[in-house]
Amino acid sequence: MKISNIAALTSALLVSAVALATEVDFQSLDKDANGMLSTTEAGENPTLAAQFKILDVDQDGQLSESEFANFGK
Repeated sequence: MKISNIAALTSALLVSAVALATEVDFQSLDKDANGMLSTTEAGENPTLAAQFKILDVDQDGQLSESEFANFGK
């Protein structure tokens, strides 16, 4: 297999892995099942943790499911 084919395949696999990693389910992160995500719960996903303050529209320190719905948009 040519190096260019290997590079293309590797790139495609990495993009697929990143896409799967960013598909996050609210319920799977909501460990205490209180309907809100704390910073600790959101911290399980580094991308979500980095966007937490932006997504927390009402600035209550938690993400509701409707606030979380804006993640990745």
